[in-house]
Amino acid sequence: MAVSDASSRTRAGRPKDAAKRAAILAAALSLFRSQPYETVTMEAVAAHAGVSKMTLYSHFADKETMFETVVRAMSDEMISAVSGPDQAAAPLRERLNSMGIAFLTVVLDASVRMIRHTLSASLHTDQALARRFYDAGPGRTRLALSAIIEAATARGELTTDSPEWAADDLISLWEGGLPGQLAFGLIEQTTAGEIAWRARRGTDVFLRAYARPANG
Repeated sequence: MAVSDASSRTRAGRPKDAAKRAAILAAALSLFRSQPYETVTMEAVAAHAGVSKMTLYSHFADKETMFETVVRAMSDEMISAVSGPDQAAAPLRERLNSMGIAFLTVVLDASVRMIRHTLSASLHTDQALARRFYDAGPGRTRLALSAIIEAATARGELTTDSPEWAADDLISLWEGGLPGQLAFGLIEQTTAGEIAWRARRGTDVFLRAYARPANG
């Protein structure tokens, strides 16, 4: 990590090249989804991105930070579906539908499923790393969904014993048995139409279970 430390000191305060950062993340995503996490090296990412090792380390101190950023970017895709100013005032059903579609689009993507598969061995042997990556991706998404549910509960739209558990219920309703069926190759990649239908159905079932009665 001496290269990373030296790079950080020499480049402190200098603006990073956004195009090179994007190229690095694209290269990292490509490698992480095509081979086991353990075999991906910083050198390989730099070569794949067409940048020097010094440039790579100026953006990311180590492989863990780089992968964490990749995971966070995937989470951002889901959260952005309900975080914009136009969405904040949207009806609850509409916000949940939007997030459900964004969530399923990301987690059911073939490349994302491949990353989870190639990463599993590392996470079983390093719980601290597993927690770090979970918090950057699934954990952030769960918190964002919990916050929406908590706010709706405070407004009197929902009745929940725990926003976090309710978020887990909704995620399960969105996913159904799809992840397992895809993992065993029982079905092909889902279509955008099926994702939209499953998100809408899961949201409808969730609201029937948690919506506060009109006379409540």
